[in-house]
Parts: sequence; C-alpha cells; structure tokens
Amino acid sequence: METPKIVFLWSHVRSVSTAFERAFIQREDYVTFHEPFGEPCYFGPERIYSYYDNELSEHAEYLNVTFSQMIEQILKPTTSEEKKNVFVKDMARHVVRPDYKSHRENPTVLPIEFLKRCKHTFILRTPRKSVPSLYRAYVRNNLKFIHDDIGYPELQALFEFLTELTGTPPALVEAGDLVEKPEAIMRMYCESGIGDRFEAKMLEWKAERVEAFDKWSGWHDMAQYSTGFNQCQRATDNNDELILPDDVQEVIEKSMPIYEKLREFKLRV
Repeated sequence: METPKIVFLWSHVRSVSTAFERAFIQREDYVTFHEPFGEPCYFGPERIYSYYDNELSEHAEYLNVTFSQMIEQILKPTTSEEKKNVFVKDMARHVVRPDYKSHRENPTVLPIEFLKRCKHTFILRTPRKSVPSLYRAYVRNNLKFIHDDIGYPELQALFEFLTELTGTPPALVEAGDLVEKPEAIMRMYCESGIGDRFEAKMLEWKAERVEAFDKWSGWHDMAQYSTGFNQCQRATDNNDELILPDDVQEVIEKSMPIYEKLREFKLRV
C-alpha cells in the first residue's frame, strides 16, 4: 500500500486558506488539521509569541501543548489501521522562529526529519486584499491591529528554506487565481502539486459550523458559512470600502515586494 500523504498548506493570515481547507474536509480519504501549531505557538511552554500572555488563564487547555505533541497527532492517522492521508492548514508564522535569520540550518521549530516526511504547499494572496481583510477582522473583534501578524516575511522564509531542503519549489496557489478559476487551480494543485486525484466535490460545501474553527471564533465566518470559492471573491470586494490608517497602508507597501517575488512561483493554468 502506498505510504499515506501528509500535505501541508502554509499560509499567511486572510489568504483564503481556510476555504481551501474546507475543500479537503469534503474528502473521505483525508483527515484535516486546522492550524495545529497555533496552540503551542501562542499558549504552550515553548510559545514563540507573548501576545496572549495576559489571557493564559482563559486557555488553560493549551498551556501544556508542545510542538512535538502536535506532530504526534498529525502522524497518527497515517499509522492507524485505516492509514488515511493528512491535510494540515497552518500559518508559516506559527512555526518560523522570530530570529529565523540566525537559524539558516533550520529557521523553524519543527524537526528536519518531520519536514522531509511531508509534502509542502503554499497559498499566497495580494496584501492589497489580505491586509485590509485582517484590519477589518481586528476591528470587528475589538482588537488592536498587530502589524507583524500578517506573516509575509515568515512565509517567504519558509518557502525558501523548503525549496532548499527539497530541491524543488513547493506548489504555490495564488488566492486570486483560486477564486476566479477554482476547478482549474484545484485540479492542478491535486494532480501536479501533491500527486493525487482531483474530486469535484472539493469545489462546494454546506454552509455550516466547522467545529475545528471554533478555537479562533470570529475569524472564519466566511469559510464556515460560504458554499464555495466564488463567495470568497465577493467577500474580498467589501474591503474596497475600507478607509485604512497610515500604519495599515504601510504594512501593505512593505509586504508587496515579498508577494511579488513569491508570486513568480504560482501554479499557472
């Protein structure tokens, strides 16, 4: 029997990646994991960021969660009796060290052997869409905008490292292409990107609550209550009405060169 796949979709925030994850939730031959490294990144004993240190008591269930424990959970379906494939959607920022430039041999907190075991793919969206969407989400959830949260530098660092590690640039989906040509892009992603078959049911889903998304309540409403990628496009159009503060505009301009560089590697149909 063929060794089960472990496919990662690495993203930055507000990149249509959760909708992409919903496509794989439709498949019976995959077990999906939604941002499993978020808990150890923000709340566990090995946490990378201190954003939520004042709220740790509200997240007691995550305080002892480690990266190695999450890796064990990801590997488990591939070694079970059913031997299912695994699809993991997560943020590059959750695993790339803040001082990644000083760790060129491995800029992540994940073991090299585990990284080699997995098939890595990426999704990228223009900052002119993702940053306003992030700002809108912060405002909607009554939170202060965190400039570094967008995650483009970490995405680039991970993409370049995995390219060097594997010898081949990972498959990269441009989010604008995905919502405009979902079947063509998803078919190419499956067949060429991860070496698997495409299934038409990946393009549509029911508008319903996804329990795995509850841990980031208020951030995935569109992905939960949409029925396909076409609704993601309509949602992004709402950002055009936003008046952005200067510091948010600055995040867009700083992120554009990274976007332009990574976009050169996108899947083309």
